[in-house]
Amino acid sequence: MASSASPLPAGEDVPVSALSRAQLIDVLTDTVGDLSNLDLSLNAEGAQDARRLRAGLVAQIRDHVLPRLADADIPAIVVVGGSTGAGKSTLVNSVLGEEVSDAGVLRPTTRTPVLVVNPEDEAALADHPIAQVCLTVTSAAIPAGLALVDASDLDSVQETNRALAVRLLEAADLWLFITTAARYGDHTPWVSLEEAAGRETPIGVVLNRVPATVLPEVRRDLIERLDALGLAESPFFVVPDAGPHEGLLPEASVAELRDWLQLLAGRHRAAGLVRRTGRGLWTGLRADLITLADGVDAQDDAATRLEEASQRLLTAPGADLRADVERGTCGQGAPTTRWVTLASSGGPLAPLAQGGKLRSGWFGRTRKARAAALATLAGDACESIVSRLEAAVVSVGDDAVRIWDAAGAAAHAAELLPTSTDAPAVVQAWASAQHARITAPPKGLTQQGAGDLVIAAAAGIEGARAAAERQGLGQAVTDAKASLMQTLTDVLAATVPAGAARALAPDPALAAALRLRAGEIAPFTRPGASA
Repeated sequence: MASSASPLPAGEDVPVSALSRAQLIDVLTDTVGDLSNLDLSLNAEGAQDARRLRAGLVAQIRDHVLPRLADADIPAIVVVGGSTGAGKSTLVNSVLGEEVSDAGVLRPTTRTPVLVVNPEDEAALADHPIAQVCLTVTSAAIPAGLALVDASDLDSVQETNRALAVRLLEAADLWLFITTAARYGDHTPWVSLEEAAGRETPIGVVLNRVPATVLPEVRRDLIERLDALGLAESPFFVVPDAGPHEGLLPEASVAELRDWLQLLAGRHRAAGLVRRTGRGLWTGLRADLITLADGVDAQDDAATRLEEASQRLLTAPGADLRADVERGTCGQGAPTTRWVTLASSGGPLAPLAQGGKLRSGWFGRTRKARAAALATLAGDACESIVSRLEAAVVSVGDDAVRIWDAAGAAAHAAELLPTSTDAPAVVQAWASAQHARITAPPKGLTQQGAGDLVIAAAAGIEGARAAAERQGLGQAVTDAKASLMQTLTDVLAATVPAGAARALAPDPALAAALRLRAGEIAPFTRPGASA
């Protein structure tokens, strides 16, 4: 582990033609658009890692790669990042020798990140994506060719601050990792350090606020941890604990770090830092695109499983509804009791129950009473059908919401799964169709009355079925039952529309496109290649 650092090596640079650069910009711009619209909400295997990877890729390409491709001469971006209370702002101010970033004892202190640029570089960074989320401060104290970002806390209590901190790290040509004797093992910053090391981002480490009494032990442990991440050669600096104080740290405390940044300064040396970043960047970017393509495939598999589970929810309730119609269960209970009452001796439907012939010339109160009785009977039958349909719909709907929630698709359920079904209107439409089918009603029955008798019979009122048979309406009852079965099945199926879960899968062509784009940037991963 180096105790201080020389400038990062420039390496050899193989130029790429303007056409290749333009094509690469197009490819990566399209990739950012695709990834920004990519929904990875389903709880597929590795989904959480894929979501984090997607966010990182978007930030890295948008904030680092594309600006660098568009203008290779923009300053190298050094991001000062770490955990809450690590003293980032005070360190930045002290290294530059002037107050450029607010520092204080209240946490979190750094709310809006500060981008410090040399006046010569202000115009070059004015339209950079990072400048859009930072407060830009110009200072002659920052060497030309470098830009310093005092970033948000990686472990901020505010989620937006944490997300912004990660985004800034994705844009970095160099990450200056600031930690303390008390905080260097904290989980969140360390995970970010692991990920940055995996991408081969150049990293410098500053152990800040270290009491002399614990320095040997803390330094040894931290160096061992860094070695395990492959960061044995990373620049390493120690800033002693200055105790309670206000303003800048003593110059001697930050002299080594300031000298190192001065060694990185200048257009030529800063460009070398950028090239070093690029060597690992393209390899990591290609691997990440391939990994994310696997994540897209996993989402597709998860959508298929959810689709199959959703459709299975319809099997048993659908079979029960069909069986209810086939066995006449809907007509049992209150509808059958109503028939017994209306068809008893002296009742308006007694002639139908007794099997006598109805006279076509019946008028007045008798005819009106019979029509009213049949309408009441059909109404009871429809209410029974509605009740069973609503129960089935609610049961399936609740189960669907439950399994969609478990699959991570709760946010989509309200959009893709109907929240309610107007069962009364559906059953009424079915009943109206039965009336319309009666074109030649039996003598003694109006078209409306004959239709009501067919409805009652189709629902399973046994007395009404026998009466309909005697009146020559047997086929109409059979057709009505078949129509009712289909109606109930269709309404139930609409509770979990076929294909709704599959619609949650990403575009099936996206995984192939990501792999294709990974292949397109493969030439830039070869030793000596550069964009």
